[in-house]
Amino acid sequence: MLKYMAHVITKTCTKCAACLPECPTGSIIEGKNQYYIDSDTCADHGACVNVCPVEAIQSQPGRALGHKARLEEEEEEL
Repeated sequence: MLKYMAHVITKTCTKCAACLPECPTGSIIEGKNQYYIDSDTCADHGACVNVCPVEAIQSQPGRALGHKARLEEEEEEL
C-alpha cells in the first residue's frame, strides 16, 4: 500500500546531498540520477525543503507513488 506524500524530489535534483542530514527519519534515498523520498518511512517533516539549493523538493499533496515505483520509473526513462 502506498502512502500519500506531501513532498517529492523532482528531476531538477543535482544530488548535492544538502537534504540528507536534514531528514530526521533518513527517508531520502539515492537513485541513479537523483535522490528520492522513501514514502514508507517519510513523516513529511519538510525539513529538507528549505535546504535544497535548486528547489528540487516540492510540495505535492495527494501524490501516491512509493519509492520503489519512482526508482522503476527512473530506470524506464533511461
